[in-house]
Amino acid sequence: MTTKQSGRTVPTVYLIDDDPVVTFLLGDIVESVSLPYVAFNSALKFLEQDLDGLQGCIVSDVRMPELSGLELQDELRRRGVNLPIIFISAYAEVLSVVRAMRGGALDFFQKPFSSQDLIERIQDGLRIDRERSELLARNRKIGERMALLTPREKDVLQGIFEGKLTKVIADELGIGVRTAETYRHLIMRKLEAGSIAELVRIVVEAMPKRSVVAQ
Repeated sequence: MTTKQSGRTVPTVYLIDDDPVVTFLLGDIVESVSLPYVAFNSALKFLEQDLDGLQGCIVSDVRMPELSGLELQDELRRRGVNLPIIFISAYAEVLSVVRAMRGGALDFFQKPFSSQDLIERIQDGLRIDRERSELLARNRKIGERMALLTPREKDVLQGIFEGKLTKVIADELGIGVRTAETYRHLIMRKLEAGSIAELVRIVVEAMPKRSVVAQ
């Protein structure tokens, strides 16, 4: 493994290729636009590091001894590592390309390739990973706030999400209207929402496929 301006908290380009000449050329390409990178001479070497919290983008050869790029892709998916992957290969067989893209690869370049095209896709990968990281962080923050809600507050929040008036929520829960309003204010304060619209937006964005107030 060789390192250039790398850091775990800094979005990094991870170059994986068993050919030192190709690794050098890839490093030169990435460095030309001042991006931090780390180079590995095998997929296994890449997997030996602590993968938790890695940020950035992977550029990997397909054909490598011991563990191929496609096998690396499978292993990363199994471990829940979602870094964007760009494959490069001198042998872009249709089956390999299809498997890579169906597995979620960002792109597949056949050697020789355009340095500018590769740089643009790497930058796309860094942007995608940044946006994904920001979304995960926002979701975690919302989840932490949601955990502060009491069961009764969750009941009131459920009614809000169903578009019910405060009086209706109060009647269904057997509480007073002012009590229901108090719960609503507490919910908004805990979730740091400045309005009902913002309350709905931040929770829906954070948990679009889950029950908002799962007990």
